[in-house]
Amino acid sequence: MTSAAEWSSAAIAEVLGEQFGLQVVTVSALGGEIDQNSAVELRDGSQVVVKVSRADPELIRWQHELLRLAGRDDVLGPVKVPTMLAARNGDTVVAVDRDGSHRLVTVQTWMPGTTLSKLGTHSTGLLTELGSTAARMVSALTEAPDRPGETRHHWDLLRAPEAIAQGIDSVEDRNRIAEVRRILSWFTRALDDHQESLPTSVVHHDLNDFNLLARRAPDGRHHVHAVLDFADALHTARISELAIAVAYSMLRKPNPLSAAAAVIRGYAAELDLTDAELSVLYPLAAARLCVNAVTWTKRCAQSGHAYGHDRMRHTWPAISLLAATPPELAEIVFREAAGAPVDPPAPLQVPEARRALPHLDLLPFDPAHEIITGILPGSARVGRHLQADAGTSARRSTEGGEAATLRLGVEIKSAESFRVLTPLAAIVERRGRGTAVDGLAYGPFLVLRHERDGAETIWSRWTGLSSSLRQGASVRPGELIGDTATGRSDWAPAALHVAIFRSLETALIAERVLVPPSEAAAWARVSPDPWEFLGLGDDWRSDADTEGSTERLLATRETHFARSQRSYYDHPMTLVGGRGAWLFDEFGRSYLDTINNVSHVGHGNPRVVAAATSQLHRLNTNSRFVYPGIAQYAERLAALLPDPLEVVFLVCSGSEANDLAIRMARHVTGRTDVLVVDGAYHGNTSVLTGLSPNRYKGPGGTGPDPTTHEVEQPNLYRGQFTYGDAAAGPKYAADVKRRVDRLVADDRPPAALIAESAMGTAGSIFYPDGYLERAFAAVRTAGGLCIADEVQVGFGRFGDVFWGFQSQCVVPDIVTMGKPIGNGHPMAAVATTREIADAFDTGMKYFNTFGGNPVSCAIGTAVLDEIAAQGLQEGAADTGRHFVDVLTDLAAKHELIGDVRGHGLYLGIELVRDRETKLPAADEASLISELMKDEGVIVYPTGADGNVLKIKPPMTFTADDADLFASVLDEILSRDW
Repeated sequence: MTSAAEWSSAAIAEVLGEQFGLQVVTVSALGGEIDQNSAVELRDGSQVVVKVSRADPELIRWQHELLRLAGRDDVLGPVKVPTMLAARNGDTVVAVDRDGSHRLVTVQTWMPGTTLSKLGTHSTGLLTELGSTAARMVSALTEAPDRPGETRHHWDLLRAPEAIAQGIDSVEDRNRIAEVRRILSWFTRALDDHQESLPTSVVHHDLNDFNLLARRAPDGRHHVHAVLDFADALHTARISELAIAVAYSMLRKPNPLSAAAAVIRGYAAELDLTDAELSVLYPLAAARLCVNAVTWTKRCAQSGHAYGHDRMRHTWPAISLLAATPPELAEIVFREAAGAPVDPPAPLQVPEARRALPHLDLLPFDPAHEIITGILPGSARVGRHLQADAGTSARRSTEGGEAATLRLGVEIKSAESFRVLTPLAAIVERRGRGTAVDGLAYGPFLVLRHERDGAETIWSRWTGLSSSLRQGASVRPGELIGDTATGRSDWAPAALHVAIFRSLETALIAERVLVPPSEAAAWARVSPDPWEFLGLGDDWRSDADTEGSTERLLATRETHFARSQRSYYDHPMTLVGGRGAWLFDEFGRSYLDTINNVSHVGHGNPRVVAAATSQLHRLNTNSRFVYPGIAQYAERLAALLPDPLEVVFLVCSGSEANDLAIRMARHVTGRTDVLVVDGAYHGNTSVLTGLSPNRYKGPGGTGPDPTTHEVEQPNLYRGQFTYGDAAAGPKYAADVKRRVDRLVADDRPPAALIAESAMGTAGSIFYPDGYLERAFAAVRTAGGLCIADEVQVGFGRFGDVFWGFQSQCVVPDIVTMGKPIGNGHPMAAVATTREIADAFDTGMKYFNTFGGNPVSCAIGTAVLDEIAAQGLQEGAADTGRHFVDVLTDLAAKHELIGDVRGHGLYLGIELVRDRETKLPAADEASLISELMKDEGVIVYPTGADGNVLKIKPPMTFTADDADLFASVLDEILSRDW
């Protein structure tokens, strides 16, 4: 706390002029615990920080030496520390007697940036950088001399119990006192066991969120920029540096262990952690926050210190979270983060266990992506340990904390109350009343201790169990211990959770029944699977028992896939199910899908699934046989097309469809040259790669085929003719005519123009009115054919029309279809006129083994039925308009959004760093996609510059889904990345 006799701004300015030769413009007070700190603006436009102190001058000079050591080139990597300015006498510490007081004045350079305490969010990358900075600081100060004079102070982490004892009487809340004492017991136990083994060093000792500055880099992300304030530096246990950084990283974090793990990963990448250091890290970090909270509670009670109120506002809630986190769990998380060896979870051996639920017929809970079904009388639903299902699923999110979707232990739910027997002999260790856990109300709990000859002692926790057993009572194997509580409005009826723990401490702390996926591996070590313990044996095994982790699946892909076969995201999830517009990962976390136009009528669509299943039971063969489905489907498809498009070729992919269309056009016209729109993508065959500027002009591209001719992209945002130009369509189409005329003059008239009805991979580009009409006319005048690539946007996605080309008031000669046609089933089609189809038939048979097979036709018909029955085309129009409106409102709020464009449920959000220059914000687009995925919304960048968020969701997407997308995007754009 600063002295009551602070110097005035005028006095500070006068001293700086006299002693340092600095011409002061303004002096502004800064916060501080002891020194009087001021920000000073100088006449030359620069800024400095002035400290007026009563400290020992030798201590201040020692701190300046630490600044020198830490400020050496690259010692802290890109992170900086302030530089001390010398006074007129050449010293950096100036003694001044003024107004009857003796003070020491120092001046240091101003460090630009924002303190971590003022950032709304801390990215994982930023926290990792904090950890690496802590490690580099330890290394930088290794050669520092010991602190002169008094070598200990109030904030010395190893003296936490003394500091807390000085202020605990000021804490009035009994729960807070209990939490602090619990953490202190962990601290004392850890130091008793390991203090003598801890390496020592001089450390900064105060890497808190007020002493660290971050700056935003050109990539849009905040990075650690500078470290301030060496006043608390000490020679002490080296781990104190990391423990303090970890402590403050856990403030304002709903999942503090995840934040701490990121810091530890950064530290461990620079400096090895000893076994003893990892054993004490969590208790030390938690104790530091207790010292902070208790100290500032006392000081605020005495003086109402503003800095202290800022501190306590976040510290006490963090302490509550840490006090409810078992230290053995935290240690495992921290060891994993550091890359230290962690013993694998030992299986629980209980061959003597009796069946705890002898009268129940157990059925598994439905998978996360299924609709929850009821529980039949006499049966019960069972959920497995550390697995997710329909009863635990939640949208993935970091706001409010990582979603806890994995059951801790086994859950049994029944429509009726049921009796429960103890599987093993036990002693009642603890019993408690009903409580709220994870936002749900549960009945009373019972903790049993199971001591077994020649085997480890374990504790079982039974939540939702009504029992008459008293604490200390002994129970024999197979004896009744209670029944599930029913008939109570504040309890979930007939719900029982059973968890096993390897320590009583964890059994008593771990009241939760759901845990987040990031902690699953650690929980597996401290809480064994109770399945065998409950005597359930092989009654039911989950499919999840055989699922692989994302890391293992990625490793398999790396081994057996080419590197060109990339997956979405830097940190992908493993998907195991889908329903409607939602996808689900292996942990039961759901994601709003905004990019899967492949699943046109929704993931797991019941009509499509039933059609495929039924047809597979009856017949599947190749299309040269005669069967009803192929004729019926071809007739249905042709009826949706304008005349004279009536002949259908059924194939297996959009690339195959476009390849066939080009082959037809070249054959029918006898020509080879083809016009394409700059930026287009039409497929991955050899022919189509040479006709796709998006590929041949991109990384690894080798340029166009000699017969490929680009026309200008009609881009109303970036092109030469922009929004508001009513004649933009004809103006862009004039370039098509110029290209055609040039080809005709060169005696190379075009075989065709192939154009997407809306440009997808180019960045969701929509043509201006009249563009295709004029372009098609120019090509047809020269005898060429016009191909509409509907692979992305067909089948009602535009809402007001069924086919995208209809929005341009044209009828192509050939239409290709893909992605949405089979709702994810590999099928596609080419439609053309009878005249062109006949001209293509020269006697050479066209045959496609799988195209138009009975199952594909059944699926295709089901998709058409679903579009009509559910009114999906009309819904696309309404939802699309609403979506564009909410995104346009968002653009008015966030400068990063340069353009919002859309037609029905096909949209694009173009991100730019500057709206005037339209500099593409590609890094930001990639980062936003990753962050939205972490919030349970799937979107991904596209476009030539990778700066357009593509939006093309399943047609079951609703206005509420659009609002959710917009709210998540708004929250992310408002963050401090």
